[in-house]
This record gives sequence, structure tokens and C-alpha cells, in this order.
Amino acid sequence: MKRTSVLAVGLLACLAIAGGAYADGTLTLVRMESLQASALARQLAEAGFDVLPVAEGQNACEVIVSDAELAALRRRDLNPQVVRVGRPFREIQAAELSIQAVPAGYPDLAQILAQLHAVQSDFPEICRVVNLTETYGTPSTFEGRPLLALKISDRVAEEEDEPAFLLVAAHHAREIVTPVIALHVIEHLTQRYGVDLTITALVDEYEIWVAPVWNPDGYEHVFRTDNFWRKNRRMFEGSAGIGVDLNRNYPFGWDAVCGGSTTAASETYRGPSAASEAETQTMIAFGRDRRFAKVADLHSAAREMRYANRCLFHPFLAFLAAEAACLAAPAQYATALSCCTGGDIHFHMAEYGSHAFLWETHSSFQPSYVCARTEALRVFPSLLALLQRPISVSGQVTDALTGKPVAATLTPVGVAFPNGETNGSEARRGRYHAFLPDGTHTLAFAADGYFTQFCVVNVTPGSRHVIDIRMIPHDIPPEGDRKGSP
Repeated sequence: MKRTSVLAVGLLACLAIAGGAYADGTLTLVRMESLQASALARQLAEAGFDVLPVAEGQNACEVIVSDAELAALRRRDLNPQVVRVGRPFREIQAAELSIQAVPAGYPDLAQILAQLHAVQSDFPEICRVVNLTETYGTPSTFEGRPLLALKISDRVAEEEDEPAFLLVAAHHAREIVTPVIALHVIEHLTQRYGVDLTITALVDEYEIWVAPVWNPDGYEHVFRTDNFWRKNRRMFEGSAGIGVDLNRNYPFGWDAVCGGSTTAASETYRGPSAASEAETQTMIAFGRDRRFAKVADLHSAAREMRYANRCLFHPFLAFLAAEAACLAAPAQYATALSCCTGGDIHFHMAEYGSHAFLWETHSSFQPSYVCARTEALRVFPSLLALLQRPISVSGQVTDALTGKPVAATLTPVGVAFPNGETNGSEARRGRYHAFLPDGTHTLAFAADGYFTQFCVVNVTPGSRHVIDIRMIPHDIPPEGDRKGSP
């Protein structure tokens, strides 16, 4: 057995042995010196610890830990040194305001929600606040909050036949720079609509959804109690932990080797079952309804564009890496494979063929507010690049006789997806989308009661093929088999 595995197993064992009732105390940032800091960080991450990125050449790694995890590290003689203990972010922000004269502070949850409603009031023709929890009949969060998003579209009150784009932030509560970026995107799209030709065209073409805080309970906890808090706030009766890492709770790859921790006290705890959390269930219902063509998920902190899956094979990996590089360039970010599975982008990509990527923004979770706004300016062109990226192939799938939409599966012939990824057209209008590498592809469209239809398409850089598919019912023979056909 490799030393990495031995350490990981040992740490998990120590953590499990800690036992006892979990005290909802504040978290602690610790630092461990090591000449092999990257290797140590990797081992700790494998054991379910919340490890911060290690810079090249750095001889120490930093980890955010609970009291039980800190005790486990000490039992392993790793000599963790306490750097800071979590405290209410409101106190930190107040100190910054008085000492550094920061002109404005981070908005808390109530202020973010107020901003969404203010935007709706200022731009009622293109903006609408939607209570997703109410819309889809999903549970409220553990502390009773709904999940909200802002819809931006040229005819916002209508159900238009348009591709959908999702921008979501703050799956992880402490990453408070991400709602600032999301709010900046809202500000830019609304205030520049009708003024900037590019922005106007995109709002006219797409149904754009922005959800600035996907973990409202955790976000509120960061401001009130512990600025290091990452998970949601679900209390497990008789458990040794509080909260689930929402970006490890999605079904695709939930139980993969690079999925989240199975230990409830871990900051990367994946939850007792896939999609166990109200927040995850709401996103799944949201995705099933909108079938997003493109998804941007904002996190922090590493200044990286992340793509695909860490440990599950994807046949278009090289293509996704190249796409990530193109999106990263405007922000001058690096690119990297996703650190895990069970995340938001993995779900949308696997279920609906979404072009989904994760931005690890800034180099810290909670920079000064001025720096957060500066990062928003830096990231916006990158997000705009995803919105502008042409859909390789799209169109509608309909019944050849009635013209009614057909929900069909879409499969690139000869391409293996061993982990069960799917794509296809939705039932409401028969709309489909596919993002494909350059080259010639044969696409198969199949649905119960219909003959499979094939479409050959040549994809080139920047190509935008719109191909409508007419499905022939089984009771109508294909054209070559009909009486009188040659």
C-alpha cells in the first residue's frame, strides 16, 4: 500500500474514533510545515479534509478543521499550528471598515435578496425574481429558507423557446467573493441592455438565470458566527457532524472514489445519500425543467478554470480542456481538472449535455470588498465568453406527422460514455443541444415508438448548426420501405 493511502486511512480512522456529540463550534485554520506540502495536501484531501490550494514552491499546507479534525491531525503528529479561529464575518468587516476605510462592505443575505428585488423593480421588462422552492415544490432549506434566482430575458414574463444559461454562486458558504461576481453580472446585463449591442443580443437570444447564493443558511452563518463555514446547516440527530458539502451531494459520481467524504464531521461530507439536501433537490428540479445549455458555477479560491471529472473517464476530455483554456484566457486563469465528482457542473453535464465549467475565483475566500469588485471585473469577460460560445448543434425534435415535440435521446455514434452520461431533447418543445469536438459526427436520435433517425454533422471551430429532426412513428414505414419506393 502507498504511503498516501496509509496516511489517508489513518486520518479517517482517527476522525471516526473521535466520536461523541458534535459541538457546533467555530472552525479553525491551521498550517502544517512540510517539504512535501503538495503531497501532504493531496493526502489530507483524500482523507476528507478541507485543504486550501498549495502554491508552487510552498513548504506548508493550510487546512480548515473542526475541533475533532484538529485532534486527529495532532494524534498523527502532523504538528498543526493554529493560524486563525473562525469568527462572525460581520466583526471582520466592521474592523476593515474602520481600519482600512473600505468604501462598501459585502452584502449579507438580506441585502442580496433586496438587490434582486430592486433590479426586478428597475428593469421589470427583462428581470423577474423567481422562488425556485415554490415553483418546483421542493423542500425549504434546513433553516426554512427558499432558493431564489433572477431570470433575465427580453420577454421575461413569457416562456420563450430559447436556450438557457445558468450562473450559480456560493454553494460553499464562506466563498463570499462569488455572490459579488454574480451581482456584478446582473448589474452589467441589465444596465447595458439596449446600450451595448453584444449584451442586448445575448439577453434577446438566451434565457439567463443568476442564483447569487445557493447556500443561504451557510452564508448567513458565515456572517453571524463563523467566517470559515463551508457546508449547509443541516443538523444530523445523533450524528457526529453538522452540514453537508452541497457541491459533493449531486448524484453523478456521488459515490466515486473522488467524491466527497463519508465522515459527517468532514468539511467535504457528501451527505447520507445522493441528493439528500433540499438545495440539491431544488437544483435537480431546476435543471430538469430548464435543461441548461450552459452552466457557470462560481467558487473560490485558486484562480482556476475547472472542467470535467477528476476520476471518471470522459470521452471528450481533451475537448473540454481546450474549451476551459479558451474560457480561462480572458481572466488570465489557469486550467485544471475538477477536484472531485458529485458537484453541480458534473450533474448538468452528465444529465443534459450542458457545457458546464467551474470558476475558482480570486486567491482567497474573503478579500477586501474592493478586491472582490475588481475580481468581478476580471471574471466577467470570461463568463461572457461562455455565454457567447456557439452551440455546436441544436434544433428541435418533432413528430414527422403531427409536428408535436418528441423527447428523444441523443447519442454520438461510436462514442462510449461508460459512466451513464445522457443527452437529448426536452418534451416541452423538443429542443436539444450538443457541444462537440471538431470533426465529423453521426448523431443518433431515438425515442420509444419511433424509428431512430441519424444526422451527420461536420463541426468546425465556431460552427453553429441548427438541425431539426423529424421522427417517423413505427406505424409509418421509413421512406425506402414504402409501397412504390424504388
